Amino acid sequence: MRFSEKLVCTILLVVVTFFALGGSALLYGDFRDRLSASAVQEQNRHSMVCYTLENEILTLHRQGEAVTGEVLENFCAELLEPQDPNSVQLAALYHTERADGEGAVYSSLPAVWGTNDLPGSGQDVVLRSGESLWRVYGTDLLDGWTLYTAYDLSEVFAARSRSLRRFLLLEAAVVIGAAVAALLFSRRLTRPLALLNQASRRIAEGDYALRTGLRTDDEIGQLSESFDTMAAAVQDKVAALELSVQQREDFMGAFTHELKTPMTGILGYADLLRRMQPDPEEQREAAGAIYHEAHRLESLSVKLLQLLHLDEEELALEPLPLDKAVERAVHAARPALVQNGGAVVETFPTGLWVMGDADLLCDLVLNLITNAAKAGPGGTITVTAQQAGKTVLLRVRDHGCGIPADQLARVTEPFYMVDKSRARKQGGSGLGLALCSRIAQAHGGTLPIESEPGKGTAVTITLQAACQPEEEGAQ
Repeated sequence: MRFSEKLVCTILLVVVTFFALGGSALLYGDFRDRLSASAVQEQNRHSMVCYTLENEILTLHRQGEAVTGEVLENFCAELLEPQDPNSVQLAALYHTERADGEGAVYSSLPAVWGTNDLPGSGQDVVLRSGESLWRVYGTDLLDGWTLYTAYDLSEVFAARSRSLRRFLLLEAAVVIGAAVAALLFSRRLTRPLALLNQASRRIAEGDYALRTGLRTDDEIGQLSESFDTMAAAVQDKVAALELSVQQREDFMGAFTHELKTPMTGILGYADLLRRMQPDPEEQREAAGAIYHEAHRLESLSVKLLQLLHLDEEELALEPLPLDKAVERAVHAARPALVQNGGAVVETFPTGLWVMGDADLLCDLVLNLITNAAKAGPGGTITVTAQQAGKTVLLRVRDHGCGIPADQLARVTEPFYMVDKSRARKQGGSGLGLALCSRIAQAHGGTLPIESEPGKGTAVTITLQAACQPEEEGAQ
């Protein structure tokens, strides 16, 4: 059963139950009121008849006449003759000294009522005669006489039946009206749920940009807002996964290409040495080319392993002197500086301490200095650092060829090279800045790059500042 149908059935059940309970209480109360009002009228009429009959008996006594059954019978016949056709009244007059003990001086009561059925003095009972119900009152009079009067209750019960029929018709109309209203209400109420259901199906089918757009001031509105937020998160996750898959495919394509280039050179020169008998100069040239390409492969594999290692493990940072890390990097970069026209590195002692990993921080600065040397052969490379609050800004600047503005955002992508022919000629693999960016992220920092073609490039590393340990300060 659908939720809207359950809602309609629930509303109808509640309406019918409470309407029936309220109607029953109302009908019962109205019936009791009618019955009580009828009883008051009947008692008044019975009391009036008793008073009149007793007054007649006293009058006979004062006149010295005998109070006989014949006299009272004629009097009762005249007294109890119905005056109102709509008001049916029955009566009976008994005397305790009647010889038969059962007969009545006067009686218009149904024959089926025996003396045992009649009430005692001051009491009343309800008796049935055919399809009618009668309320009978009994009262003891003077000289052993007993008067019974009966009043028809059919109109009271008929009024109750009419009220019940009207109530049932009204209840049927209310149920039908409530059913229609509940159906419309449930459809309007569950329409947002239907839209949410439809939206969830379409999103499951791949329409991740779909949103419900429902804005109401209730729980359904909150659910819709949460649903749209969830859909946006799913869309972002799917986009991130698609981007990741695309990046992996691009990475594998670039990696395969980067492997193919040196391997082609190595195989070509090795085949030359295997097939021919070149002179010593050609042998040295071939061996040099094989060495150069093999060195490129070694550098490529080392950087790939570093990237994988950074992605798999979280660094444990510790306080270290920044000047020592820069000094180690400059010392390790000397061969690259000599190879690139004797580039010069200017450093300025700072005495700053940072949180980091000594080896990775050294590799970071080394890669930046090597890239700077390749960008401006024979030029000057400046390494500076300054503290800004809880952050240390380490900057490596060169005055080389620079990077075009439209390519700055991509230079940290693996295997991306601005000038591929120049980079390969200098032994580059396109992983240097990607590795630098990943090391900076592992240190909780960033790697913003500023560059202008023809004027040079400045790369800034943001690192966490650290306090100099006491034992170091003592030394």
